[in-house]
Amino acid sequence: MMMSWPWGSRRTSDEHLVVGSTPDTLSWLLADAGGRVHRCGLETRGDEPPADFARRIRALGLPTRQVAAVLDLPDAQLLQIDTPAVKPEEMKSAARWRIKDLIDVRLDEVTLDVMHVGDAQARSKQKQLFVVAARNALIQGLSRRLQASGLELSVIDVAEIAQRNLLGAAAAAAGLASRATAALMRHGDQALLTICAQGELYYARRLDWDDSGLAPASPTPAALAESIDAMDMAGLDFVDYGAADAAIDDVGAPRLVVEVQRSFDLWERSWPDLPLAGMWVHADDATDLLIAQLAPALLVPVQAMAPDALFPGYAEAATTPALRRATLPLVGALQRFTASA
Repeated sequence: MMMSWPWGSRRTSDEHLVVGSTPDTLSWLLADAGGRVHRCGLETRGDEPPADFARRIRALGLPTRQVAAVLDLPDAQLLQIDTPAVKPEEMKSAARWRIKDLIDVRLDEVTLDVMHVGDAQARSKQKQLFVVAARNALIQGLSRRLQASGLELSVIDVAEIAQRNLLGAAAAAAGLASRATAALMRHGDQALLTICAQGELYYARRLDWDDSGLAPASPTPAALAESIDAMDMAGLDFVDYGAADAAIDDVGAPRLVVEVQRSFDLWERSWPDLPLAGMWVHADDATDLLIAQLAPALLVPVQAMAPDALFPGYAEAATTPALRRATLPLVGALQRFTASA
């Protein structure tokens, strides 16, 4: 079947359906062209045969054409490579060859597309590409499930791009659309960190999520200095094998906070002319705790991601924590369908 990745495509319609699908679940979000959410839902198959589950999906009365799907975070890779020195029409082929050692399947088993890192000015300074790759079998299975449910899949989005759109909406609402901003959002047993500016994705990193690792408080400079003073420094010859990281962990910084701080340090070195102006966080019930740990470590304003304020109707449609958890990754995919997209 013919299918496209999301960048570079736009379509117009009165309603837009975005779904997330696994063999056992279907999450969905229905909105108008202005971004107002009308309905959303989460259907689970349980012990039903797949055919009965598909019939139940058809009974929901959802729009059947031009359906967009957002892949779960583990279902696609987003790789960053130097831009091959080839003609634009040869870029995909060249990128496919460049990533052959970065994926764990044969090249003929994946579908891929490419997207430039950053905006036009950034591309002239640091010529790099994002390459998104997903297994053919996964895409084919997704298409078959939706087709059995009466839904015509036309566009596939990935978590990094959906989060880029959500961050772009939050930054624009805060008057920071032209500045570099970051988002950290939980996706099951991983967290996704993205950094964007001017509505474009510059950086994406996946981090392990560990609930138990959030309990310690982030260290203050005074606490870190006290821990160093307590060490016996006499006669020691230091070689940097990561001892500083261990010291930070010993005084209470969760690994997730340390890794985010490392990413921010890398950003400052790589893009000194784009200082970070803010960060948005969403981590379910752990959001407030994570903000409290990140804020003193990052030295930028950190606040909770608030999709209710960005997308009217979402609060009324997503009324339970489980429903919000399932549909929030879909909300960002609506951004490209709004009248201003």
